[in-house]
Amino acid sequence: MATKQELVGGLEFLIQEGKRIGAGLDDAGWAKVQDGDGWKNKEVLAHVGAIGTIVVPFITNIANAAPAADGAAGMDIDALNAQLVGARVGKSVQELVDEIDAAYTGVIGWVKGQPDDFFQQKRTMAGYVDVPISDLMQRMVVLHGLSHIYSAYSATMYS
Repeated sequence: MATKQELVGGLEFLIQEGKRIGAGLDDAGWAKVQDGDGWKNKEVLAHVGAIGTIVVPFITNIANAAPAADGAAGMDIDALNAQLVGARVGKSVQELVDEIDAAYTGVIGWVKGQPDDFFQQKRTMAGYVDVPISDLMQRMVVLHGLSHIYSAYSATMYS
């Protein structure tokens, strides 16, 4: 099970790498399309920032669900992602980086304020069955965000 310290460290690393990629790509790099989802790299940055703004209510909803209930039931992830990214289409790269910093810094404060037993609760979400909330958060927030950032870098490496 991921500890609160591991969650905080992962979120801090996500912020760091969001800033790094924000400073590391030129206009051509931001315009490149990723293989995985068809988004341009700038849209990927928007997605990562947007996810940071919904982590707290999302994880809270999972925690409030019955342990055997699927926390993803009835959720249209594609529509949600399209809405979140679409709302940020006019933002600059720096504004998106600033959103990542602010959103995930807020998540860090929330994580630190939760009792340890909150993250030990086991829940089900999509294909994850009976998994501690801390592990769900580590996979669906930290690793998810880092995988998108890595994919954005990868898209610029291979033309």
